[in-house]
Amino acid sequence: MSDGEGEQMLLSFRVANHRSLREEQQLLLVPADREDADEDGAPEPLPVAGLFGPNASGKSNVLDALGYMRRLVRSSMEMGEPGSGIARDPFALSPQSREEPSHYAVDLLIERVHHTYGFTIDDEGVAEEWLYWSPDGGDPTALFEREGDRFTFHPSLPETVRQVQEITDVNTLFLTVAARTRLEIARPVYSWFASHCRHWRSRGGRDQDRRDLLRRIAEPGVLARLQELIRAADTGIESVELEFEQLTLDFDPGGPVRDPWDSNVPTLRPSTAARRKKRKVVGDEATLLFHHRTGGEEAQPLTIDQQSDGTWVLLALGVEVLDVLKDGSLLVVDELDSHLHPHLSAKIIDLFKDPRVNERGAQLVFSSHDTALLGWIRGGEVLDRDEAWFVEKDKEGATRLYSLSDFQDEGENPALAYLTGRYGAVPEVTGGPVAAPVHPPEEQDGPEKDGPGQGTPE
Repeated sequence: MSDGEGEQMLLSFRVANHRSLREEQQLLLVPADREDADEDGAPEPLPVAGLFGPNASGKSNVLDALGYMRRLVRSSMEMGEPGSGIARDPFALSPQSREEPSHYAVDLLIERVHHTYGFTIDDEGVAEEWLYWSPDGGDPTALFEREGDRFTFHPSLPETVRQVQEITDVNTLFLTVAARTRLEIARPVYSWFASHCRHWRSRGGRDQDRRDLLRRIAEPGVLARLQELIRAADTGIESVELEFEQLTLDFDPGGPVRDPWDSNVPTLRPSTAARRKKRKVVGDEATLLFHHRTGGEEAQPLTIDQQSDGTWVLLALGVEVLDVLKDGSLLVVDELDSHLHPHLSAKIIDLFKDPRVNERGAQLVFSSHDTALLGWIRGGEVLDRDEAWFVEKDKEGATRLYSLSDFQDEGENPALAYLTGRYGAVPEVTGGPVAAPVHPPEEQDGPEKDGPGQGTPE
């Protein structure tokens, strides 16, 4: 960990009444031992938090709730027209919850100053909004508090805050308007949402934006660090080469020409003079070439289209990981294990946990089904107990979020203990509906009729 200058880190996230999250749930990124703090008394944030649980337990909803809060902070002025209310997604399995407000809040450590920001919204607009900070590590001080259309500001704030209040609509966050009007009190928290909270999810590799990926890989130093990650993944790739090829293309104006902005615009025909001419379009085309291990014989390098989906995901996620490590940002990854071997997922987690690599306090929050990440890989623990979280639903379909640190450490392998059901958050698989397509009902009922294949075998 660095000396803290410039760090912007998440300490906790709280949410209630969002999708399957009915009652308030809290994701903590501070050690379970709350006494673990730096010399200034500020809590030392954790670099990683992993969410585990069965399908449809609500893991993605926890991450979606943070994404929704980010979108509203950044774009509440654009998302809601005056008088149109706020589009939200409350707990749907209870008519009462659909009428109740939704609640979102974060605790952030920004340049070693603790900030707490949150809001409560309903279908009509913002019911509550608040921003507190603790500049000296003491008790939190309210910079502003909002209840409906009533605002309270700290007396040290400039009079311009009231001008911002006047132009803040009922369905718009004050923090958004304050940031757009360059009010200084909004800058640190708004900047974290706008620039230091990022989301990545695998789209199957082939749907990744090739041009953007190549552009980012071409940035100084990125390819060299990406090669280290690829070699660590044991994909059989020895090196990756970025080659720029100058292309010369013949262009025949006699062919059909379409408006590049709208494919529905009718085909345009060039003039007769233009059809008599040919011109050349020259440009640089970037290509990734992958050199694989061979049995000693020199082999032609393979192109990116000849790589597996896993390699595609590794490239796209790897570039994102390198970016957040460089910027000291939060990276949220839904289904970290998608297309990746557990050893590689563990390697990515280790990058965030290694202070020699993660010098700027970057953080990783991810969901996964891969229970191997709860245990030991290559002789080491992948996650500490306060970095592992479980997600499960109760009988009413509401998601519950809790930490592995809530359970006493009895020296067991957490991955094996989880699979045996010690921590809960495991799927309940019954035989009936699953077995029915394989064993028709007459077979499931037992040998009751005579005939071929029936009766007791001799």
